[in-house]
Amino acid sequence: MVSVVDILAAISDDKSLLLFKTIALSDIESNSSDTLLGILHFTRKQYYSRMYKLAKAGLVLKKNGKYLLTNMGRIVYDAQTTLEKVVGNYWKLKAVDALEMSDEFQVEEYDKIINALIDNEQLKDQLSKSHSSLSKDLQARSSSSYHSPRISEIYT
Repeated sequence: MVSVVDILAAISDDKSLLLFKTIALSDIESNSSDTLLGILHFTRKQYYSRMYKLAKAGLVLKKNGKYLLTNMGRIVYDAQTTLEKVVGNYWKLKAVDALEMSDEFQVEEYDKIINALIDNEQLKDQLSKSHSSLSKDLQARSSSSYHSPRISEIYT
């Protein structure tokens, strides 16, 4: 069974992530070991040890001498590209966090602020969803019947 830790470990360093992204973005015909080694300028040990981890994590497989992403690999690649978009908007997200912590922050202005700062529609949608659920959670906490979940309740 593959774990989240296995997947993250397989793409955790710059060279592993570069190899993973190269396989994802390359034409399948150019994804042989010799071609990838030539493109990336890895030593054989660097290449094969990283390829082993990617395959063991279920992200890539070899078919007819060519490497390609598995279905799970494509999903992880999509998540990784989303993460790159988040990192690209780091300072804008920090600004939104700072505004939310401000005493003058008005919940009604949240969508306007997000629309003004964030260009990526996917990130805007995720921020709106998380803000909506946070608002509901805060409302629930203010009601007398709400109790904060304990860690043991969350993981059972």
